[in-house]
Amino acid sequence: MFWRIFGALLITGGLFTAGYSGYHWWAEANLVKTYDGQAYAKAIKKKDALKPLDKGIEYKRKPKPGDSLGSLIVPKLNARIPLVEGHHSPQLAKGVGHYLDTAFPGETGHSVLAGHRETTFKQIGEIKKGDHLIVTNAEGTFTYSVRNMWITKAEDRTVIVPKEKPILTLITCYPFDMIGSAPERYIVEAELIKIEEGKKK
Repeated sequence: MFWRIFGALLITGGLFTAGYSGYHWWAEANLVKTYDGQAYAKAIKKKDALKPLDKGIEYKRKPKPGDSLGSLIVPKLNARIPLVEGHHSPQLAKGVGHYLDTAFPGETGHSVLAGHRETTFKQIGEIKKGDHLIVTNAEGTFTYSVRNMWITKAEDRTVIVPKEKPILTLITCYPFDMIGSAPERYIVEAELIKIEEGKKK
């Protein structure tokens, strides 16, 4: 009798864990909202081709871990994703996380964002050179142009080192379809090309 009850508890616990994990995966996947990337592409004209900027802005208010940092818009993927300050599990469950101690998007320096490959960054492999990445929040709207993508080892810390110019880097685990802990990281690097500062209060 004991083993029968114990076995039933194990099965119930396993189902609960699977259900709980499945729910959180579904919740994270639904963080990504639709953005009209086609309309954005039509609005961009050849004369709008901009050169990389040497400097960004300085944030008037510094967000704290867990605070909203606006949205990351990826027109190529028709996606608008919540952006959160912090890159640990609690923050990544809410959207794309901003690495602490790196520059904020739009500032001078290296801004690093991380996301889960199964949810918020599920289609990151479709991003190509020249595609735009847009961060929008109370400080302004910051447009970046992708200049490079590559794969590196998980322990490679050079992908988050400081930089002199305003650079945005996206990081996620790789291979994309691997189950469990991934040994590599997929990197997308972009340079700031346009700043539209928020309204001064």
